[in-house]
Amino acid sequence: MRSSSAPEFPPRALDWLSGGRTGPGDRVLTLDCTPSFCRMLARRGVELFAVHRDPGVAAVCHQIPGATGICAVAESLPLDPCSFDTVLVHQSFHRLAPGLVLSEIARVLRPSHCIGVSWMTRDDSVPWVRRLTALLHTVDPSAMSGDYGTSTVEALLASKYFPTSEHSRHRVWVPVPRQGLVAMAQALPAVQRLDEDSRNSLLEEVEQLHQDSAGPGGLLLPYQLECWRAWVSHDELTASIEVDDAGLRIRL
Repeated sequence: MRSSSAPEFPPRALDWLSGGRTGPGDRVLTLDCTPSFCRMLARRGVELFAVHRDPGVAAVCHQIPGATGICAVAESLPLDPCSFDTVLVHQSFHRLAPGLVLSEIARVLRPSHCIGVSWMTRDDSVPWVRRLTALLHTVDPSAMSGDYGTSTVEALLASKYFPTSEHSRHRVWVPVPRQGLVAMAQALPAVQRLDEDSRNSLLEEVEQLHQDSAGPGGLLLPYQLECWRAWVSHDELTASIEVDDAGLRIRL
């Protein structure tokens, strides 16, 4: 489920994620990120290269002022070694093949610079969100499942190319108007399949939940922005290869 307005990426969190390298003149590479994320970076004056495997998305990114959209797979980057100040992967690291992409990211990063991996996840610890989840589960047990793919970051944390890493968490609040919350519920396929009376009854309960939970400033949908940054080591890319003599023996 999506809120009526997308959560914004906090500027301080972006500074942390990139190691402070998303300012004017910094060369930034994004991998399979959305055009909206790329626009946010371009507004900062960075020299942006947006790689996306979808030709349509790459074309949209290429139209962003200050950005170069490239249609390519992140696991085989058509880019020069040591050419970027930071590589950012927002909401998409779980779609990449870590055994291939991490060495490619390490190759294109400048020495001692970092990759930033992030996900914006809904915060289900807030009581009214738990109530909404329980209500929607009566018609769709998979609704608001909260499976964002964040566990795949373990591949980065265990990588020999990125021996040093850090983690930070930021809470983001997004206003949700009454009709916006109702529209979120109504958009679920399981809700659309209900007969008219059942659907109207459910949506009335969602509307009542909003009325019961909203404070003077309205209702706010909470998100957690999970961020990891890891510093590249080129030792594994430049180390000489040692072959045991036994590996060269040919038995006849």
